[in-house]
Amino acid sequence: MLVVVNPLAGAEGKTQSAWLAQQLQQKKWMATWFYTTGNFVADRAAITQAATMHKSVVVIGGDGTLHLVANAIAELTNTLALLPAGTGNDFARQFTYSNEQWRAAVFSDQVVSIDLGKIAERWFVNVAGIGFNAHVMNNLGQKKRLGKLSYTCAGLMSLFTAKPIHYEMPEWPNTGMMLLLANGKHFGAGLTPAPMARLDDGRLELLWFTPGNHWQRVMLFIKMIFKRHMNDRGLHHKRVSVLHIAQPGYDVEADGELIGQTPVTITCHRQVLNIKKAPL
Repeated sequence: MLVVVNPLAGAEGKTQSAWLAQQLQQKKWMATWFYTTGNFVADRAAITQAATMHKSVVVIGGDGTLHLVANAIAELTNTLALLPAGTGNDFARQFTYSNEQWRAAVFSDQVVSIDLGKIAERWFVNVAGIGFNAHVMNNLGQKKRLGKLSYTCAGLMSLFTAKPIHYEMPEWPNTGMMLLLANGKHFGAGLTPAPMARLDDGRLELLWFTPGNHWQRVMLFIKMIFKRHMNDRGLHHKRVSVLHIAQPGYDVEADGELIGQTPVTITCHRQVLNIKKAPL
């Protein structure tokens, strides 16, 4: 077993690591422990190499650590088990597992293959996009002193500072606030922008947010908090398997990480990551 740990995961990360170490000792299982350094390229290469010597990979961390490991082992035969220990844990939310169920999944023989999105050579597990979400991550940086509230505070501030973006779609307005491609349902430490997204249907949920002014931005944000935004006239959505964003110069965010700039082509790939499930 390869165990990938984010050393910045805090108290929850230490608790999950201690539990797993105890379980491995009791079961007399051998494991290799890898601690991420924050250098994406070097960490990805090291994890890929280590994964060739193990069947199972366990991630102790949040969405960023999961994003890293997915990029290291996508399309390989390894199974991935997750022990959520991040600030947002947005990917984990859609499984509605208890902590006990996540722990049970580590040693489960039940596996589900999920889709991944891809931007150039970078995979993403959950949600990617341009505009408001990238602006929030720029405002947030590495500062998450308020935990989950850090996302909300950065989001509220960004409602008034994020610049509009341009995206040409014949049937929709060309200027908007945010363009999302969602493989999973949640982002932003608990918001649910894409309640209809599925992890196994070969499609991404495309959401194009076009509120006309700051007040409409605030109202749409509030509606999203309460999961009542899907019928708002400032939101347009459909399902796609590929999308090209031609307008240059926009920051691209994926799984809470800023990964580059447009122009980009975003695609969905079926069943390329094997996730362990909690036993029924």
